[in-house]
Amino acid sequence: MTKEKTPLKWKFKTSFEDKIFGGSIVDSAAVSDGMVYFGSYDNHLYALDAKTGKEKWKFETGAAVSSSPAVSDGVVYFGSRDNYLYALDAKTGEEKWKFEAGDSISSSPTVSDGVAYFGSEDSHLYAVDTKTGEEKWKFETGDIIYSSPAVLNGVVYYGAVDHLLDGYLYALDAKTGEEKWKFYTDQEDDAGEITPTQRNRF
Repeated sequence: MTKEKTPLKWKFKTSFEDKIFGGSIVDSAAVSDGMVYFGSYDNHLYALDAKTGKEKWKFETGAAVSSSPAVSDGVVYFGSRDNYLYALDAKTGEEKWKFEAGDSISSSPTVSDGVAYFGSEDSHLYAVDTKTGEEKWKFETGDIIYSSPAVLNGVVYYGAVDHLLDGYLYALDAKTGEEKWKFYTDQEDDAGEITPTQRNRF
């Protein structure tokens, strides 16, 4: 018995920029109001029509985009390996603001109560005002942050590479950035890639 193939609705090809990864897509897409948003190693964030796969707009950053976008109140938030967190108009792709961290951003932002939370390879977790792009606070860990934070009941949870790949899961006060507690995993591999909801490999 021959299995019927699921019909392909559409596919979209990105540009080819990175010598190793080309136009690879390693982040997760965000879908909101009939649009699909995703980043690529060709340095762009794309916005496509979810029904047709047609490009609505694209926005160029200074490096690869491996941070998964978050969409909230008509704004798309995402990080780039050019060290910036970007806020774009979801309909037009127009830049509202950008915030510079100390190193690459692979962590995917989480937006809660008017604040965007994300980690950076500069070892800090940042809290940035979503309206102004101004830093509210930052918290320093022992090493790189690849994971994406989760926010619940006024607490931010995230994992980090810390102390020679011995990982910690941190819990911080969402308003102040004050540490509430941290949990030590004591693993020998991939310890720093702890994410409360998912694991990010890039």
